[in-house]
Amino acid sequence: MSSSLDRAEPLEMDEPAARDVSASTVPTANTSLDNEWVRIRLIKSVLILAIPVALLSFLSGVLWLAIHRSTPENFDRIHFWFYFFDVGREINVPTWFSAGLWILTGVVAGYFARKASRFRKSWWLFASVCVFFSLDETLELHERLDLIGGRIALLLPFEVGFTWVIPGIAIATVLVLLLLRLVLSLPPSVRNGIILAGATFVTGAVVVETLGGYWLDANGMTWHFFLMVLVEETLEMAGVALCLASLLHLLEYRRVDGGTAYRMAERLPDQPRRRKRATRA
Repeated sequence: MSSSLDRAEPLEMDEPAARDVSASTVPTANTSLDNEWVRIRLIKSVLILAIPVALLSFLSGVLWLAIHRSTPENFDRIHFWFYFFDVGREINVPTWFSAGLWILTGVVAGYFARKASRFRKSWWLFASVCVFFSLDETLELHERLDLIGGRIALLLPFEVGFTWVIPGIAIATVLVLLLLRLVLSLPPSVRNGIILAGATFVTGAVVVETLGGYWLDANGMTWHFFLMVLVEETLEMAGVALCLASLLHLLEYRRVDGGTAYRMAERLPDQPRRRKRATRA
């Protein structure tokens, strides 16, 4: 692979010089020509996005414990705050945060779709899926799949806690197959980040939620179920955050008069080593 994101790259991005997303991309007397482009670092983005994920999960868990140790005098006050930070509810702070992550990821994917000369349809599909999941976080659209899943579950030799998971897995499989070529064409660090993000999200949304459904049917609303919900939602938020951080690693920026200029990364740090290995071979 080449060492730049031009038309020789798998992403086939257009030349960024005249197409940057910026406040100003034309050098002026006050803009140094030596002002180099800086890649958005993957680890830094992951750590920044991990802070609100960890904080929201921590607050939800602490407030849940506070409710169960509350007295009649302070129950209403604690429950007021728990309602806004309960990861198991919709239309609250965790939901708003998750929906925002999906929207930002969709915007970045849409930007890549505009810049790409290959895989444009795949990038637009990626962006559309992100926007849909943002709506789903708020409106619980996946719950409507229970109608289809319930009928399929009757044909299975085992019980399923949340039946929406059955058609959900089928839809997820189709999306993975449609986006697989795009993901595999990305630089290794970005590709691996997105794959890990998808695995993390699916583990929470499908595996942990399914186990939670089994527990709820067998034992009711116990602290074990809340713990599963907390783990599920944390994994989902972490997966989306990692996906966004991985996509941001394809961008670089520099300061210009009036703001900051952004463009597709011109160099891929993990490719020169590939070239050296190929040369030695």
